[in-house]
Amino acid sequence: MSDFNELRDRAYNVRRAIPEHLQIFQSWRQLSDDYLASRDDALIDLAYGDDARHRLDLFPGNSSASVHKTPLVIVIHGGYWQALDKADNRHVCRSLCEAGWTVALLNYRLCPSVEISDIIADVEMATHWLVDNQYSLDLDCNRIAVIGHSAGAHLAAMLACRSAQKQTILSGRIGHLCLVSGVFDLQYLIGTQMNERLGLTVEKSNALSPTHSTPPEGLSVDSTVGAFETEGFFEQQTYLAQVWADKTDWTQASVANTDHLSIWSQIGTPSSVMAERVLSSLRALRFD
Repeated sequence: MSDFNELRDRAYNVRRAIPEHLQIFQSWRQLSDDYLASRDDALIDLAYGDDARHRLDLFPGNSSASVHKTPLVIVIHGGYWQALDKADNRHVCRSLCEAGWTVALLNYRLCPSVEISDIIADVEMATHWLVDNQYSLDLDCNRIAVIGHSAGAHLAAMLACRSAQKQTILSGRIGHLCLVSGVFDLQYLIGTQMNERLGLTVEKSNALSPTHSTPPEGLSVDSTVGAFETEGFFEQQTYLAQVWADKTDWTQASVANTDHLSIWSQIGTPSSVMAERVLSSLRALRFD
């Protein structure tokens, strides 16, 4: 790479910072397979578009018999817009479903086959599809929560912004974001190894960054990073807070004893610090 920036790459390159990442991803897949095997009621690979990756899983929430429609939380996996799959992330649904949330776990197309702008459109299309089909799926889509990890946190934030930019079926529906170890100002990825497949320029990054977009009114946001993460993710949380903190109901934290991957792993364990934080932040959206 002619424009390689060593300092930026160290700040944002998760695989470089966590040499055992492949083993962690393998453990995620095993945990996800085990959870899926326990959920005969899960709806797998529902098509929200024409591409093979336009698919989502729906895990119904545990609820009392008196509750017909269950509140919806959308989960968007990470992988720097170029890797991983919903099948690697089904394990995070356990805590959410046990708390009564129905979880839509999204897949989307990946770079370099498409650009980040196309992936943002995929997430918006998937959410449109869920709202369009909420009655047949017994979902409550009045105020949707969205949880995203890493690149997924960026996609969650952009989904909220897109819902505010024009009058569509999504207007006023995105009520809460849980942003886990997100990347929100994409210009800082220019010069990293990841950008070989992303193709970001300053112009593109500004157009695709939540830090250059306006969130919808009434949005609540909880942003977290792992205490052991590389400095880039702390900086990214700060960049978004500088723009969004006075426009949203904003909270943020550094979660002790976690890094970029273990903070996400915790969400699938109901008794974990991270799962309890996420569920606490979601309670205001519940309609029992």
